[in-house]
Amino acid sequence: MLTPQSHEASLQVAEPIPASGLGGDVSGGTAGALRAGGVLSSLQGVVKDPAGAVIPGARVTVRNEETGASQVTTTDSRGHYSFSNVQAGNSALFVSSPGFKRYDLSNFYLGVGRTNEIDATLEVGPATETVEVQASAANVFTQSASLVGIAGKQSAEAEGKSAGDFFEYNVKQKISIARNQSALVPILQNHIEAEKVTLWNENSPPLRAVWIKNTSGQVFDAGSFNVLEADAFAGEGVLENIHPEERRLLSYAADAAVHVKFEDEASDNPYTRIRIAKGVMYLVQEQRAKKKYIIRNADAEARQVIVEFPAQEGWEMTKGTPKPEESSASFHRFRVPVEAGKSAELTVESFHPLETTYELTNLDSDEVALLVQQKRLTPVMQQSFNRILAQKDKIGGIDQQINQRKQESDQITADQNRIRENMKALKGSSEERSLLQRYTKQLDSQEDRIATLRGETDGLRKQRDTAQAELGLMIMDVNVDESF
Repeated sequence: MLTPQSHEASLQVAEPIPASGLGGDVSGGTAGALRAGGVLSSLQGVVKDPAGAVIPGARVTVRNEETGASQVTTTDSRGHYSFSNVQAGNSALFVSSPGFKRYDLSNFYLGVGRTNEIDATLEVGPATETVEVQASAANVFTQSASLVGIAGKQSAEAEGKSAGDFFEYNVKQKISIARNQSALVPILQNHIEAEKVTLWNENSPPLRAVWIKNTSGQVFDAGSFNVLEADAFAGEGVLENIHPEERRLLSYAADAAVHVKFEDEASDNPYTRIRIAKGVMYLVQEQRAKKKYIIRNADAEARQVIVEFPAQEGWEMTKGTPKPEESSASFHRFRVPVEAGKSAELTVESFHPLETTYELTNLDSDEVALLVQQKRLTPVMQQSFNRILAQKDKIGGIDQQINQRKQESDQITADQNRIRENMKALKGSSEERSLLQRYTKQLDSQEDRIATLRGETDGLRKQRDTAQAELGLMIMDVNVDESF
């Protein structure tokens, strides 16, 4: 089932919404102080695993312990869930996701007129607001409050997180409400800009949405809304606080007439810069990603499709990519007009500079071959690399000689242990004298060879130390900064 949602606010806007010609009435309602048991509150939070990673698609249920009424939603791609019309009072929260233990939290109090916030960590193993869109020349937003005559004072055992700002509506007419009676009072009625669009991203099916701009000069309070088209119910959704001049996308129904598929391409471009200093080589290259969206409109009416492209830190759009209409914290939003019964395409290319560090002491022929293949090896680098590789080959040859002498010395030591064991076994035998003399001569010869090997090894190690010092000087002498 689709979950009503108020989509992320924009951080960057390319240009204003063009006149849509759609028209319509947008009306809504929000509650003031209401009696206990009939008030609506809001609840939101983030679901994470023990490592702190968010869990998308988790099932979240909130239940009022006094009435038994419950609501269900799922977390979005950022692990976030939200309920905007929850009954206030003693409540319980249940969170579940495949592969994790169920999270149960009971006997907590949802405060009235506050944004309650509860985050959940899963272990492994009120208000009435109405938005009307009709075929008229203007869009009107009506905010109303349901006021109830009450006696007494309500106390809360626990309070949620308070909203970050305050606002008020001044009702011009006098209102009288008898005890235990209520009245629906219009408190805000203004023209606003609104456009009907289809919203899509990779984590959601196509959604019908209204793209509104709060031109009323007042704050729209959070709550729920209904959408009417040609006097018929078209859908419902939720909205967060919308400040004056702020734009928001509000989805209210599925759009079964729009179908979207996309293709991914990724590549690593050759190095664009090579810098070598103090024995370290810095290689800079561009990672490129390309997504091609194919959008089909099966309806008899044209669509304005808003494609949400994921915004990744450090990635930028290429010059050939269309400019997004606006950007939020998580998405770049591209507008794609699609005619009735036809298809349209959108291609988004992005790049990300990636720097790799490489110690020249680890330089090998494979890395040089890669630079040659990418045509990034300059004559200066070629000369320096040849000297370094030749010196490393020299050091490798010395190491090989040292290893050969070590192997021979280890073999002699093992043979000497065998001879000594044989000499112990000869005691008391008739062949003891002759064999002892033979073994003694053999041990003497082996000791002479071990001494020779030790001397040769010491000499080779000194050569290696000298060659290693020369290699260090060669490496430190290399200073290159090339851009391609």
